[in-house]
Amino acid sequence: MKINNYNLVFLLFFSVASLCHGQVSSKAIDNPSYEVTTSGITHVSRIERTPEETRVTIHSKFIPGWWVNFTKDTYLRDVATDKKYRIKEVIGAQFDEKLWTPESGEQFTELIFEPLPLSTQKIDYVDASKTIFGISLIQTDSQTRKEVPSEVMTWLKQEVAKSDPALESFDSDSFFSRKMGRVVGYIKGYDPRLGFETGMIYIGNELTREEYPTVIEIAPDGRFEAEIPLVHPTETFFVIYKKNFTIYLEPGTTLGLIIDWEEFLLADRYRDRRYELENIEFYGPLAQINKELRTFKPERFDYGKDFPNLVKTLPPLDFKAEVLKQYHTNEEKLAAYLSENSITQKAQDLSRINIKLISSSDLFDYVSNRTYYKTQDTTNVVLKMEVPDSYYQDIQDLLPVNEPGALATNQYKVLINRLEYADPLQEVDRNSQRAKYRQSEKTLQEYFDEEGIVLEDKFKEYLKPKSEDEISKLDSLELRKLSKEFNEKYFVELQNFSKKYTEPLPKDKAPIELEKWKQKDSLLVNFFGVEKGLASDIIKVRSLKFWFDFWGKETSDLVWTNLKKDIDNPFLKAEGQRMYDQIYPQVSDNEELVDGDLPASEVFKENTLVLPEGKGTTAFRKITDSFKGKILFVDFWATSCGPCVATIKHMKETRKKYKDNPDFEFVFITDESQSPQKTYDKFIAEQELEHVYRVDQSTYHRFRDLFSFNGIPQYIVLDKAGNVVDADFKMYAFDFELPKILKKYK
Repeated sequence: MKINNYNLVFLLFFSVASLCHGQVSSKAIDNPSYEVTTSGITHVSRIERTPEETRVTIHSKFIPGWWVNFTKDTYLRDVATDKKYRIKEVIGAQFDEKLWTPESGEQFTELIFEPLPLSTQKIDYVDASKTIFGISLIQTDSQTRKEVPSEVMTWLKQEVAKSDPALESFDSDSFFSRKMGRVVGYIKGYDPRLGFETGMIYIGNELTREEYPTVIEIAPDGRFEAEIPLVHPTETFFVIYKKNFTIYLEPGTTLGLIIDWEEFLLADRYRDRRYELENIEFYGPLAQINKELRTFKPERFDYGKDFPNLVKTLPPLDFKAEVLKQYHTNEEKLAAYLSENSITQKAQDLSRINIKLISSSDLFDYVSNRTYYKTQDTTNVVLKMEVPDSYYQDIQDLLPVNEPGALATNQYKVLINRLEYADPLQEVDRNSQRAKYRQSEKTLQEYFDEEGIVLEDKFKEYLKPKSEDEISKLDSLELRKLSKEFNEKYFVELQNFSKKYTEPLPKDKAPIELEKWKQKDSLLVNFFGVEKGLASDIIKVRSLKFWFDFWGKETSDLVWTNLKKDIDNPFLKAEGQRMYDQIYPQVSDNEELVDGDLPASEVFKENTLVLPEGKGTTAFRKITDSFKGKILFVDFWATSCGPCVATIKHMKETRKKYKDNPDFEFVFITDESQSPQKTYDKFIAEQELEHVYRVDQSTYHRFRDLFSFNGIPQYIVLDKAGNVVDADFKMYAFDFELPKILKKYK
């Protein structure tokens, strides 16, 4: 082909002009390489640049029958200049239109953006929910998997080499221990631009109900390490970027892990299922058992679908038959697995115990769920059926609660809670409460007169003694309304009346409490078939912190002196004593008691929680420091948390009542992952919430660690100087506690 001088000059002119304007005539790249992505669904398969536009082909890999869409907020960002290039068009579709995924699960969509300059070599693809960082316009993706750097591997092996050896069996004398566990590891493919810099291990002391959530700080290079408070071997949840997986830990040992970011992207793609991370690598003395515990999967009821239906449709004994059927299926499944796989004795023990605990938990959950569903469906014949005593007979084989190995499973915390709050044991508590109270020498009206409290006429009428005939003629709805109003208005006075005139004296209360525990032990043996041992000791100890606080020192002394004689396990006995010492610190010989309970130094000094220096404290102070000069009630909550939402709604009138109060404020803190933006905005508007803060997940993780709470809602109180004076405030007692707090800190 010949090119004359005129054409040559024109082509040169056009090329130079294009260069001068920073545009490229036409250039395309297929499967461009990228640095890191937050999406397992959206992939860039082609980028074509012309002077008029940038055409990006998106390869969506998703679930068949689900949909993707593209919004007007989508843009490309030049990495070098940070300049944004907006989307102009979605070829063949409208913005926000749902593009349904075909049977293959894959589809291609072309997007048109503003033209990119010739100088641009690397871009980010950004939309409302995802970002692909560092997309190269000059280099294709080699599909080379990221490997663990040699220096990281060396570090990890050195760290796990420092570990204590693993326990040989669960019968070891070292089963209970307060030695810290350690977790060290690395996330392949991690990049701080992914938007998270922490993980979380949800850990607690099931013997005492204490919570020790532990933040895992992730270094920019993907490494992490943390010490984990333990009191015995345990399975627990490790949470990273919305995914949780189970790990097994022992006191004094170090567990090493290597996690692959690619698996998190697969979990993002397969949103219709509980995606299990399959390629975790384990290192150290606990590596083998962690691998083994991930391989056997027992069958379970689906608590989101199957279980509610079974509760509503199966009579008690029929449901029990279904549970036993599933248990025997799991027994056979485990036997078949063990015949084909050689695993350690400890892993065998945990697997055997776990299938029993799953089935026994189902039996107790059936009963507790019926109570809830009865309120939702008052006509259901099955729910009206009584649960016969035979429902609990012959299930002792499913209750290995006295075996130390049971404590090492995740399921134990579920079952011991269900057993502790089972109806037969709760009935003992109810009878005990009824037996306690003495006949008051004064009526409520006389007490109010004695205290100089003048009641409104409607409340005076409410307190007058009435015959059954008089009560029957009253409007029951109005009576309930008046009762609620009276109880809320005079909550503090009613508590004081009870303490002064109806609660038994300590010398009378202690024998009743001790008898209660004897009856519970007897029920465990004779009704549930659980012999006296580890389980009965744990049920006692895990409730002591509440009861010591509730009883007062004199009653607590009398009860604990006798109760601890009945606790056989020395570690559990020591834990009980630790709970007592927390509530009632030891008094020096020359120190007087105040109100017969606490030493003066404990009453009159500020009982503040000293916050350690760190990212969590810095973030918390950034929120709360502007409120110094006022007492703060801080609410950690989420829109996805039912009890959180219910309490905020319940407190709406209280917040209105105290709006602009000069002495205190309410502050609300949630996180982005648990409170989606639209739901959050709507709820805070409905509830007229002020002083609301929606922080990122890593910051919320640090707050959990800082104030030691696994679950929400969690409430804390700060004094006017910003000191944390109560890290576990009971919001349900707000009206009762407020006058005392204002008096103490005003």
